[in-house]
Amino acid sequence: MKKIVMVTGGVETLEYFTLRMGETFKDLGYAVFYLDLKDAKNSAKRACRFIKPGETALVTFNFEGLEKEEGVYREGLGYIWDSYGIPCYNIAADHPYYYHDRLKELPKTYRHISIDREQEAYFHKFYPEFEHRGFLPLAGSMLPASELFSDGKDSEGRTIDVIMTGNYTPPSFCEPYIHQINEEYAAFYQGIIDELIEKPWQTVEEVALRHCEREMGENDYRDLRLALHRMIFIDLYVRFYMRERVIRAICDAGFNLHIIGKGFEAITLADGSHPESTALMPTEYCLNETALSKISVNVMPWFRDGSHDRILSSMLCGSVTFSDPSLWLDNNFTGREMCFYDLNNMSELTSHIAGILDDTSAAMEIAAGGRKKALALHTWKARAAELLEHLKDN
Repeated sequence: MKKIVMVTGGVETLEYFTLRMGETFKDLGYAVFYLDLKDAKNSAKRACRFIKPGETALVTFNFEGLEKEEGVYREGLGYIWDSYGIPCYNIAADHPYYYHDRLKELPKTYRHISIDREQEAYFHKFYPEFEHRGFLPLAGSMLPASELFSDGKDSEGRTIDVIMTGNYTPPSFCEPYIHQINEEYAAFYQGIIDELIEKPWQTVEEVALRHCEREMGENDYRDLRLALHRMIFIDLYVRFYMRERVIRAICDAGFNLHIIGKGFEAITLADGSHPESTALMPTEYCLNETALSKISVNVMPWFRDGSHDRILSSMLCGSVTFSDPSLWLDNNFTGREMCFYDLNNMSELTSHIAGILDDTSAAMEIAAGGRKKALALHTWKARAAELLEHLKDN
C-alpha cells in the first residue's frame, strides 16, 4: 500500500488522532488523502481521483466514512471502497456492543481493529462473520508547549493541582432503561450493576453473560450479542457511577479539582455545592490545561485490557497520572511511571493525591518516568507504524 485515505470533519477528537497518524504516514513516504465529511460529496469525488486500486487503503476511527455518507455510498451501487477494492481498516474506539447496529451493511473489505484485548476477544466470538485485524491500543497526544515542562523543573509552572477531563451523566438517566420491561427484568439488570460496582475489575460482558446463562441457560451467540447491545446502559451506569464517586471523593477532601467536561453540575458534594467545570473543549485546549496540571486523574471507561488516550496524553504532558487499573496498563506501566488506585478505596486515592502534591521530588520522578515511556512507545506516531504492518500484510 502506497496511498492511504483518512477521514476528517467528524468527531473532533477522532480528527485530532487522524491528523497525528496521517503526519507519520506522510513522513514514512505514503500519500495521504483526507476525506472531509463536512463536504463529503465533493470530497469523495476527489478521493476517487486519488485512489489507485491495489495500492490504497482506508484508515478510519469509529466507522467514519462507513456510514453511507453522501458521495461515499450510492444506493444500488454500494460503497466506493468496494467499487475500487479498497480495504477499510476501522479502529473501533469503544466496545463492539455499542456498534451492533453499525456492524451492518459494511463494505465487503471491512477490517475491524480493537483498542482493548477483551473487546478483541468479544468481537471474535460474537461477530465471526467479519475480518478482524487485531489489537491496537489508543495513544497519547501532546503539544509543543508540553516541552516547557519536560525537564522535571516544572513545579512552579504547573498552576493546576488536579485535573480531570471527560463528561458526566447522572446514573439516574439509565433508570428508565432498567425498568423498561418489568420488575423482574429490572432486578436482573440491577444485579449485574451491583456486581460490577462491587467488583469493578470485571468486564460488563463477563458479568452480564454469566447472569444471562444463570437465568436463561445457553443461547446462540447472535441472540447474546443483541442482548448485550440492549444492555449498554449498564456500561454507562457503572462508568458514570464510578466517575461521580471519584469526583466527590477528591472535592470533598478539599482538593482544587479542575474539571473539563459537561454534566458535572448534577453532582452534589458533601457541603451541598456542585463541582465547577469548564464545558468540554477541543483536544488542544485539554492538552494545554493538562500540561499545566500536577496530577491528572482518569476514571476508565470500562476497558479492562486496554487504555484510554487521556492516560497516555497526561503522561506526555508531564502530569502525574492516576487511573484505575486494566490488565494492559498493569503490563505496561509500574508505580514509577503512573499511580494506580482502587475504585472501592477512595480514602487511599485521596491520601495518595495528597502525598504526591506534598512530595515534589517523587511527583517529578513519576511524571518523568511516565513521559519517557509514553514518548518511546505510546504516541500516535508509534501506533501509525504498528498499523502499517497490517497494511503491508494485506
